[in-house]
Amino acid sequence: MCLNKLIKARQWNIFNKKNSNELTNHIKTKIGKWQVIHSPSKNFLWIKNAKVAGTSMYRGVLKKEIDDLLVYKENPKKFDKWWDSLTDDKLNSYFKFMFVRNPFDRTLSAFSHIVLEEVLSVYKSSGFSSKDVLNFDIVLLLFSSFVKRGLAYDMDNDSRHWMPQSVLAEYNKKLIVDFVGKYENLVMDWKVVADKLQISKKLPFVPISTRAQSRNGGTREHLQKLRWQDYYLCNELVEFVTKQYKRDFELFNYKDSIIQLKQRIKLTNG
Repeated sequence: MCLNKLIKARQWNIFNKKNSNELTNHIKTKIGKWQVIHSPSKNFLWIKNAKVAGTSMYRGVLKKEIDDLLVYKENPKKFDKWWDSLTDDKLNSYFKFMFVRNPFDRTLSAFSHIVLEEVLSVYKSSGFSSKDVLNFDIVLLLFSSFVKRGLAYDMDNDSRHWMPQSVLAEYNKKLIVDFVGKYENLVMDWKVVADKLQISKKLPFVPISTRAQSRNGGTREHLQKLRWQDYYLCNELVEFVTKQYKRDFELFNYKDSIIQLKQRIKLTNG
């Protein structure tokens, strides 16, 4: 009888131990090593969302001013040692933050980085200039195909460049970070993080790929002089993005942009 009670108690303890680190398990399975950066001295965990000026934050400030950054790409062995020891108790002691971006704008940024840069690079290597290639009708056709087909492919696991931001920000419908900054309010929101970490409040612009820009003739904005709203010319594209990022629009209060885009399309089409 005593033995049975002992076995049951041990099983209960093991069960509780497995379930006491649900947040840690979520971060490890749904977010992963590539999108998490930690500093023991500053006691923070940064969930590095793609396409929200993360390169400027990392290379422009954090890497220059914090000596003990744990980044998987830079030092996998040291990172893994910390990663393997991670628990919910440790996570709760960290200042956790991330930045997000309007899904419409972020989708276009991902397209420009993943598709447009590659197209420009191929043509450039064949002796064509960006002006020869960047016909807006062609770019719009490529963008439309990316939205309709690319976004639907393995959204959660295949590419951090266009995975839903809500996956990074919440678990069981509750935020897992202490602060969510917005790309649209980058200057002010970065100051909140900078104050907390006691680092530079000025966030310099650091392009992801200066080589790519030089090779291709400039960034999308430099080459085309268009805002992200100019790419959504029909309700079909708006609906595709709205469906794929439904939770992002709700969680980060971007729903007004859906209405604004549809009104813009209606006025444009008469």
